[in-house]
Amino acid sequence: MRVTALIIFSLFILNAAFIKKSVQNSSLARWVVERNSSLKIQGETNINSFECDVTEYLKPDTLVYSANYATKTLSFTNSSLVVDIRRFDCHNKFITDDFRSALKADETPNLKIIFLTIDQFSSNSNNQVVKGIVDVQLAHSIKRTEIDYTIKVLPGNRIQMNGSHVFTFSDFNLKAPRKLAGLIRTKNQIKVNFQLFFKAI
Repeated sequence: MRVTALIIFSLFILNAAFIKKSVQNSSLARWVVERNSSLKIQGETNINSFECDVTEYLKPDTLVYSANYATKTLSFTNSSLVVDIRRFDCHNKFITDDFRSALKADETPNLKIIFLTIDQFSSNSNNQVVKGIVDVQLAHSIKRTEIDYTIKVLPGNRIQMNGSHVFTFSDFNLKAPRKLAGLIRTKNQIKVNFQLFFKAI
């Protein structure tokens, strides 16, 4: 009888621990995207290089995530950054117009970065490099990508996340822009650099 009672009590304790961990894993937390976040794209032509950027993030987006202690990842739910392609400035009117046109800004004006997962990181050390997975949506195409982030934990419950990744126009079924009867050709490869600031709430 005592053995049976002990088994039942042990199962009760294990079940309670499982429920507690499940609750911890499913509890949601949020980061609000701050306005000083920026996105920069670097490319090259057969003549020179160019750089296009959005230096101020105007949308008050919020990333919602839960911590999974078993996989040591943060899993995001319906969390994305939406960048207006028409705000990209290449610091030259003709390059800016060509770049926006190549990304089909008139047809699909938004570049969407959908956060899926990111490795958990320590809250008391800086310059940690962690991996994350995002879906990049552009011109009706989606590209799933693994990105290395450098994380800095800032005062005031703030987080800085820097990262970069090399894409191609053809990743999104786009054609690199050409001008002057093809004499100036943009290379297919572009590098996307981003510096994101979040505030934990």
